[in-house]
Amino acid sequence: MYKKTTASSRFGIVKHQVMTDPNLSVSAKALYAVLCCYANKNRLCWPSISTLADDLNSGQSSVKRWIKELKSHNYIMRVGRKLTII
Repeated sequence: MYKKTTASSRFGIVKHQVMTDPNLSVSAKALYAVLCCYANKNRLCWPSISTLADDLNSGQSSVKRWIKELKSHNYIMRVGRKLTII
């Protein structure tokens, strides 16, 4: 029987390298972890900025800043609306 995934049952696989990178802010690491929870088996995800802001209890401008930070460190890549976790 197929069970629909709910927000409370989500989980993600997070790279140790990202979580221990001293050049990455704690907030960017938190965003990375949340993105991992949204990612499919191909490590693609497409949550909205507002959804991510709600999940992290932060503003949309902060989420955009953290996305840029993750992109600049080559931990994620954006193609259109989709994010690829590298």
